[in-house]
Amino acid sequence: MKAIKFLLFTLFISLQVSCQTTSDDNYTTYKAVAKTDRAKQLIENTNLVAQVFKDSTYTLTEGVVVHEFDYLSQKGLAMKTFVYDIDLNRPDVSVVASLPDNQPKFAMQPMTAQATALLNTKFDVIGGVNGDFYDMTTGVPRGVFVFNGMVLKDTYIDRNEGFLAVDKNNKVYLQDIKLFKENKDNYQHVVSGGVWLVKDAELVKQSDEAVHPRTAIGTTKDNHLLLMVVDGRNYTWSNGMDYTDLGVFMKAIGAEQALNFDGGGSSTFFINPNGNANEFLIRNLPADNGGKERAVANGVIITKAK
Repeated sequence: MKAIKFLLFTLFISLQVSCQTTSDDNYTTYKAVAKTDRAKQLIENTNLVAQVFKDSTYTLTEGVVVHEFDYLSQKGLAMKTFVYDIDLNRPDVSVVASLPDNQPKFAMQPMTAQATALLNTKFDVIGGVNGDFYDMTTGVPRGVFVFNGMVLKDTYIDRNEGFLAVDKNNKVYLQDIKLFKENKDNYQHVVSGGVWLVKDAELVKQSDEAVHPRTAIGTTKDNHLLLMVVDGRNYTWSNGMDYTDLGVFMKAIGAEQALNFDGGGSSTFFINPNGNANEFLIRNLPADNGGKERAVANGVIITKAK
């Protein structure tokens, strides 16, 4: 009887080992499939995307298109990104620097409130993003700043490497910050950025590997302005990017010049979805307090002449 039991036990173990060694292991296979041209650029020109969750575009007004792209990164992390593509070849579309209550003094206010304060009879407010890094006690920006032709700050620190400029001919471009003082009287609006991500169509090597929510701004060879936000600090929602991946993303979508703007809880991407209704909607999920919009110092707001 013992011999029979031993034989049955040995047979059972043999079957278990056989099943484990001959059965196929199951692995999830990821395939990134694009629905839009913008996502196709990201998939074909980078190693960022493993799988696409959401890939959509919509037009807020002629000349201003939004791309929302959610994906699983090659690092296994969830990402949610938001991009404005602004056609600056249209004379009626531009951007302006914003301040709290639309007043020429430094303070802090959520971007949707800054946009509301900017409403006027000359142009529509289409949407925008947050701007420069700033003192979170006073609202004084870290870099140079020009508001409606008034130079409110002409100093900066080393981490401010460039700025967004709108000159008095309404030309929009990104400029090296060292050139600010010699040209400051020619600017109508200026918002400083942090480190260069892309310069002269080449990725800029980065030493800071920190991962955070980010805001970035770029210009293309066909005179489009790109405003981008990636959410972060929320593992199941979106994890954010380091500067290197941010630069790779911006270059892939066409930026020949790109700067990092203030990120973290300041990163804000908002739209005016109903035109004249002027009910501004935040599309991303700010990192502060479960998505609460942070009061920031300044921003970049998209306008369209009426």
